[in-house]
Amino acid sequence: MSTNEGILYANPPDLLRRFVSTPLKACYSYEGIHFTVETNDFTLLPELPLACNPEAARERGPRWKLVRDQDIRGPLGAPITLTSRRLTVVTIGTACLLGVDYDRQEALGFIGADVSPRAYKEYLVPFLCRLSSELRLQRCGIPRRKSASVYE
Repeated sequence: MSTNEGILYANPPDLLRRFVSTPLKACYSYEGIHFTVETNDFTLLPELPLACNPEAARERGPRWKLVRDQDIRGPLGAPITLTSRRLTVVTIGTACLLGVDYDRQEALGFIGADVSPRAYKEYLVPFLCRLSSELRLQRCGIPRRKSASVYE
């Protein structure tokens, strides 16, 4: 058997959730930031003012893609943040993983089944808004803070 031959799977598992559909979309405006949210769970659409011009939000602002992952269990915990020039990755306990790509102006989040709507509203939405502020500042040419956490 040649070592160059690949293994073909008829239905490979999507362990990284790359192909999860996020059919729910909404555009928001918050503290001068326009952003779009795409999700597979209605409860992950934030209770924030809707943008009056969805096209402007899609073109100018960051995009959040939030996936409710029913296979992830556990509570939110203390955030652990890893930051580089182009990316920030935050784990918040075993229930949440957030990644921010500053070049693409995108936030990708996997939120576990045990994260309640209240915890999402009171903790994760403000956290994502702070990350969106950093995306906006960088897009305007203002460098991000040198701290290791978005909380400082």
